[in-house]
Amino acid sequence: MMDRRVTQKIESNAGTKMRTKMKMMLVKQGVAFSGEVVLKNIQQNDVLRLGKLFYEAYYDTIDYEGETPEQAVQEINDTINGKYGPFINDCSFVAEVRGRPVSFSLVTMWQGRPLLAYTATHPQYLNQGLSTNLIKNSINALLMRGHEDLYLFVTVGNEPARHVYEKLGFIPIT
Repeated sequence: MMDRRVTQKIESNAGTKMRTKMKMMLVKQGVAFSGEVVLKNIQQNDVLRLGKLFYEAYYDTIDYEGETPEQAVQEINDTINGKYGPFINDCSFVAEVRGRPVSFSLVTMWQGRPLLAYTATHPQYLNQGLSTNLIKNSINALLMRGHEDLYLFVTVGNEPARHVYEKLGFIPIT
C-alpha cells in the first residue's frame, strides 16, 4: 500500500498526477558506458534535440500528459532557463550514439538543493543502463561541486523509473 505522506499532487495542463518525492545521500558512483556512447554536458543549443527525445521517450507512458512535440521542446527550454531553479549544466548530461541524443539527465537547483528534474531515454535504448549511468555521472559531478544529496519526483505507478532510483539509493521522503 502506498504511503500517502510521501506523495504529492502535481498539477498540469492534462490533469493531476501523484508523484513521490525521493532523496539520495550522494556517494561516488562507478560509471560504465559502451564504446559507442559519447557523453556531453547539456548546453542551451541542445534544447531542440532534447525536446524531441523527451517527447519520444515519454509518449504513451504513464508520464505522458498529451503534450505535443513543441510543448516537449518548450518544457526542456523552460527547465534549462530556470523553471525548476537554476540549471546546472556541468551536472547535466546527454548520451549520444552516432551523433544522436539517446538519453539525458537534467539537474537544477530547486529550493536550494539539487533536483534531478528530468531523465529520459529513447525507447530503442531502454534497459541498456543509459539512464542509470547518466544519473551516476550527475551524482559524481554533484559530489565534485560539494553537494551531499539529490532529490527527484517520480510518478506513482512508474515502477521502471522507481526501480532505477531505488537501486541507486533514493528513498521516499515526506
